[in-house]
Amino acid sequence: MKFTFKKYRHTGRYGSFELDQTIIKLKKKEVGYIAEKKHLGYKYQISFAIKKEPTKEKPAPFKWITLKYIYETEKEAREFINANTEKIMKQFDLYQFEN
Repeated sequence: MKFTFKKYRHTGRYGSFELDQTIIKLKKKEVGYIAEKKHLGYKYQISFAIKKEPTKEKPAPFKWITLKYIYETEKEAREFINANTEKIMKQFDLYQFEN
């Protein structure tokens, strides 16, 4: 299996002011994103949705995790994901969002 990426284009009146975001997909379903973070000095972080058991207090069947690595560019983040695909797949039980 291989991750694919789709650049998210912000729309609307203030879309040009929004920070970059790239959706990470597996089998054409969203599993995470690469986001530009202002508080990190406009650097990039990777987040994945992980499966979990829903509870009464938290009924969502997933939770978001953010990897601790920080990347200078989106390209570096993509390269990290592609280089570590097997490790990510083994370590995390990824939640796939329905389209």
